[in-house]
Amino acid sequence: MLNAESSLRLNLLRFPLIVGVVFVHAYETTVGFAGGSVSIGLNQNNIISEFIRNLISQEIARIAVPIFFLMSGYLFFVGFVWSKENYLDKVKSRIKTLLIPFLFWNIATLLLTALGQSLIVTQGLFSGKNPFIINFSAFDYMRYIFGIGVNPISYQFWFIRDLMLLVLLSPIILYLIKKTSLFYILSLLICWFLMAWVPYLPSAEATLFFSLGCYFAINQKSLFGLDVYGKTIIASYIVVIILDVIFYGKLLYLQRFGILLGVVAGLFMTKYLANTPPAKLALFKLSTASFFVYAAHEPLLSAVRKLAYKVIQPNSDYLILALYLAIPVTVIMTLVFTYHKMVLVFPKFTRLITGGR
Repeated sequence: MLNAESSLRLNLLRFPLIVGVVFVHAYETTVGFAGGSVSIGLNQNNIISEFIRNLISQEIARIAVPIFFLMSGYLFFVGFVWSKENYLDKVKSRIKTLLIPFLFWNIATLLLTALGQSLIVTQGLFSGKNPFIINFSAFDYMRYIFGIGVNPISYQFWFIRDLMLLVLLSPIILYLIKKTSLFYILSLLICWFLMAWVPYLPSAEATLFFSLGCYFAINQKSLFGLDVYGKTIIASYIVVIILDVIFYGKLLYLQRFGILLGVVAGLFMTKYLANTPPAKLALFKLSTASFFVYAAHEPLLSAVRKLAYKVIQPNSDYLILALYLAIPVTVIMTLVFTYHKMVLVFPKFTRLITGGR
């Protein structure tokens, strides 16, 4: 079973990782409008601005999703004794925690998008690259709600879609781990590094880190087992991500290596967070809003960015950098505030749409 310290450290990770997810989605090179697109990074020659944007969104924040899959796989199998009944109980519990929120947020996004595309006052904020909801066939509705062959219309929910598929496939994953041990994990690692994967299945990233979490759980290994090397790994991680930003796209697979180091570094840093009372208290309180921020940050983030660019019309790289930092922070703060108000006013509804969290 998961001990109290490990449980605390994993809980402390949830909100920082959600912040990372928001900043991954905050990185854009253009802002699309009906009349055309606006480039982000006016001359692309501002080294400081581009360095900061790439360091945050393309390096540091990229460890968020792998850690979430790692945690999900670990928590699914920790203390789990295989039986058909136990497996079905696990699947049934995910209907509440995953499927119901998945359906709610995608249907809500579908309706809001259809409304925005229909209203004259908001039509100009849509670039026209995405199909109009009013022209959807019945199959199109299914595709964009469930993410069949495409991302769900609330695109961040690709994570939940892949996680639900991995839960259903968990007996096969369990069998492969028990029969092949590290061979299965190493095979996934190679596929992920080489970006060689079968389309329309759970992604290589999802399968690798979920399976890795399963491996740790069924072999009764701690996710924090590399703490003893934590400081060395953090130093190595800093060097790798800085090099990857400097030579962005030129050193093949360096980002992948950085993600692996970053996952261990992120887990290690919770040791300090758990021993810092103010940080621990703040993150523990914020963690309750994590899923709501994850679920609701898009399309809100995109809408706020489009409005900001339409109103402010930034004319310098530093102003663009300021918007890049300010918009996600504003969205996150707004959603945390909204969540806590909704808990007070609509507690049952809020629990329903956040999976009982």
